[in-house]
Amino acid sequence: MTEENTTPLQPPQTQEDEEEKREMYAVWAVPEEDVEDRLRGLMEGLRSEFGGPQFDPHLTLVGPQKLTAGEAKLMFEAACEGFKAYPATVDKVSAGTSYFQCVYVSLRHTVKVMNAAGHFMGHFKAFTGKLYVPHMSILYGDLTEEEKKEALEKASTLDSSLDGLNFQINRVELWITDADVGSWVKIDEHDLIS
Repeated sequence: MTEENTTPLQPPQTQEDEEEKREMYAVWAVPEEDVEDRLRGLMEGLRSEFGGPQFDPHLTLVGPQKLTAGEAKLMFEAACEGFKAYPATVDKVSAGTSYFQCVYVSLRHTVKVMNAAGHFMGHFKAFTGKLYVPHMSILYGDLTEEEKKEALEKASTLDSSLDGLNFQINRVELWITDADVGSWVKIDEHDLIS
């Protein structure tokens, strides 16, 4: 007589099970390294005075989309295929009305900047009907109008020569942006060809 195991067997978790989980994915464009470092310094200076979470400098190409890991990676890889680096120009530093656009660097609405967003949104089927406004946030927060004015003055003191700055967008990144800013995770990145 054989002894039977009375403990129910749990099937091992497979990659397929993990891919069924849906999370919020976003695609970011990243400026060339010297501009990224310059923005990072500006962001640290603003945070030291006005608070707010730490995040990496970026231009959002595709806002958060609820996808599986497999869907997000396939869409990202397809969008990156053959996509080239492109120029961008700072318009000015501005204050916005939302937490995620408290203080930001507004970019000129050039054909290449707008087409890049359209290209990635098309691959992610992320057309919302809202006007795309190219910008790179440099401070997240809920500041009063007076505090925003002070933050703009501080930004100008920290880096007075951003207006009109020309630079290259030479990398794109895929991020999970669920939950709070501190828990965002970079999943993949792709260097754009020149």
